[in-house]
Amino acid sequence: MKTTKRLQFDEDIEPLSLEEKRELKRRIDDLDDPVRYVVFSDIGGNGRWRLWLDVSSDGYGMSIDQATLFKREHVARSVAKAYSDRKRNALLIAKITVKSGERQVLKYEKPNPRTTAPTIRR
Repeated sequence: MKTTKRLQFDEDIEPLSLEEKRELKRRIDDLDDPVRYVVFSDIGGNGRWRLWLDVSSDGYGMSIDQATLFKREHVARSVAKAYSDRKRNALLIAKITVKSGERQVLKYEKPNPRTTAPTIRR
């Protein structure tokens, strides 16, 4: 027969206020949110060739499974800006979801024509 242990709580611990309960719920919901952000480079400009940024190896991968996941969009944008500093093509952000271990893209960011190098016509 199993015996169950009961946790002993100190009696001097005050119950959580309504504001503290809301903040705790918000943080738990934030952890459970499957939305993440990844940084990618659109090679051809038409979405056919994408390279996904892998920060840990300081390189790019051909598959989204190799990409570094970012919880916050502003962090992903900062990393993209740092990696594309003084380069022709700016890096872009994709919003993805991670459910049951699979990564699925929800939305690709479209390239801004101002960030790509102008084409030279002769």
